[in-house]
Amino acid sequence: MSYRTDGQRSTGQVVKEITEDLSTLVRKEIELAKLELKDSVTAKLKGAVIIAIVGVMGVLALLFALLAVRDAVNLAVPDWAAAWAGDVAVLIVLAIAAGIAALVAKSKLSTPISADLTRQTIKDDVEWAKQVTRR
Repeated sequence: MSYRTDGQRSTGQVVKEITEDLSTLVRKEIELAKLELKDSVTAKLKGAVIIAIVGVMGVLALLFALLAVRDAVNLAVPDWAAAWAGDVAVLIVLAIAAGIAALVAKSKLSTPISADLTRQTIKDDVEWAKQVTRR
């Protein structure tokens, strides 16, 4: 490696600095991707836990509501039909609730996990590298 006394860096020094900078850049991009994905997955996980808790509470509330519907139907129909009429009404309500819950869950889970910031910074890095190599 040759050293210059006129204050300019040698080609070897410039290549070494570029390599170190590129290595640092790649490490930082990987760190950014990890943080971004971690934040996104953590948010999804928290949402899933909240949905599970709400689901359990909703099932319990629905259970009591359905018992009340069954009792109301049993009071409204003649004695000979009361044994099955309330149960059929509850079955219909449960089927509708299950369909709605399935649609809500599908929409919540269909949003993709994104790494838009990482993708953009990598594009910026590629543009920077192209500009540096043109000089």
